[in-house]
Amino acid sequence: MSTVALSNWSGSRTIAGALVEPTSLADAAEAVARSRHVRATGSRHSFNDVTDSAETLISLRHLAYRHPRLTATSGEDVPPPAVEPELDEATGRVRVSSSTRYADLALYLHDRGRSLPNFASLPHISVAGSLATATHGSGVGNPILAAQLSAVELIDADGGTRLLEDEELDGARVSLGALGLVTSMALETVSAFEVAQTVYGPVPFDAVVEGFEEISRLGYSVSCFTTLREDVFESVWVKRAGTELDAPWPSEVAGTPAMDEPFHPIPGVDPANATAQLGEAGPSWDRLPHFRADHMPSAGEEIQCEYLVPRQHAAEALRALRGLAEPLAGLVQVAEVRSVAADTAWLSPMHRQDCVAFHFTLVRDTARVAAVLPAVDAAFAPYDGRPHWGKVTAADPARVRALYPRREDFLELAARLDPDGKFRNDFVRRWVG
Repeated sequence: MSTVALSNWSGSRTIAGALVEPTSLADAAEAVARSRHVRATGSRHSFNDVTDSAETLISLRHLAYRHPRLTATSGEDVPPPAVEPELDEATGRVRVSSSTRYADLALYLHDRGRSLPNFASLPHISVAGSLATATHGSGVGNPILAAQLSAVELIDADGGTRLLEDEELDGARVSLGALGLVTSMALETVSAFEVAQTVYGPVPFDAVVEGFEEISRLGYSVSCFTTLREDVFESVWVKRAGTELDAPWPSEVAGTPAMDEPFHPIPGVDPANATAQLGEAGPSWDRLPHFRADHMPSAGEEIQCEYLVPRQHAAEALRALRGLAEPLAGLVQVAEVRSVAADTAWLSPMHRQDCVAFHFTLVRDTARVAAVLPAVDAAFAPYDGRPHWGKVTAADPARVRALYPRREDFLELAARLDPDGKFRNDFVRRWVG
């Protein structure tokens, strides 16, 4: 076991714990059994203390599948593709090791004529961590990525193996790492499909507020980006799929025509790392994310914050977003607004309700960002806004806990699987109980 200064993806915080990197499931089980406290760490794309451990941090990166195409172009010091996914042709389900990144899984599926129904903005994040924190993409009909889950295999506190499915699955979809060390999961796939995206902008802010329902239904996935520097959304990204591709593209969105050259979500940034636009169709895995799998994602040096607001409050929450222009001046790189469909996961912010996500990419200035987080929470709390499990927030934990009607059921499941709380940390205790 080695103690290392392990930073998160953007370098905004250091993750607490002593790192263990087993090269087999047997070694992982032994590490879990001998430790008093264990948390998993993956692509480290969280911005809070969700993965912090009082003792042991376990990374299963040596068991991750890496697609040869990405391994050859990434230039990273990566282990070989030790555990290849397994696709069941009869059911369409794929079994994948937990530390595998979405980009690698997507290419594996593409080679076999399959795809996942949706993807997050970044393809560089690990599958298990994304599911555990209710990470999502966009689209009025698209739920969180964990909705694709059909089974979870994990190592329990004693080092044994457990398979969670059926009645336990909705508790395990969004687990915050509190149920055990997840080693693999089975996901539902669909036939491979193509997506094309066209970017419009700038669109007046009022036009998005008043026409949000219509705008958010222009495609399979729609994202609206604003820097809050002017009273506009600098860009609206419309991603169409399937039969939508047969219909003519809208000539304009709220009076604003399509852009005639590629655009980055953050105005002024080179769009080279953004996925192809201008209505050029391509595989879903290479269009639904905003960023290319073979390039550095997003802006890099940043802190992220996000609130999920029940869809019936969309207009009020959009106006609240506009009201943050002054508090966030000089701090916000870009804010993204998108739709997320309801799901059944007990700890999902979208549990049994459609939501609108308000995501902020902020400059990497921890003190200044912390000072404005209360203003962000005050903007969305009146509309039952729930903070994303992997982002920074100044929300009142008691308020947040009260918004999850199946929270007690999750705690009962966690107590049954891990009675001594080996996998629970301060984050879980603070936000769930």
